[in-house]
Amino acid sequence: MYIVMMLRFSKRGVFIMKIITLKSDSPETVVPLLKNAVEREKKIIMDTIRKSKEKINSLAKTLGVDTGKLMKGDVEHTETNDMQLIELEGEIEILGHLETELKALETVEICK
Repeated sequence: MYIVMMLRFSKRGVFIMKIITLKSDSPETVVPLLKNAVEREKKIIMDTIRKSKEKINSLAKTLGVDTGKLMKGDVEHTETNDMQLIELEGEIEILGHLETELKALETVEICK
């Protein structure tokens, strides 16, 4: 029996469905496992996003910087704040990647 995973990708506002086919001798066991794994991963990513946002807010508050201006390059790096600003910029980048991963997982449909 086959297990089909359908993924939707947006290309300029148009969703394109990509299909991944998996073969299994026991889809009645594998399908629930895959669904649980996807849900578990989404929960992990959501928790990590929450923690990342908390860290970003804390660093931005401590440094007294606007994250939008920081990412545009409008915040001056000095000897005293350089390492913390780099850490903040990195955390913002990580948050973007996490949000992209979560959006991708939210489009997954597992069918029998």
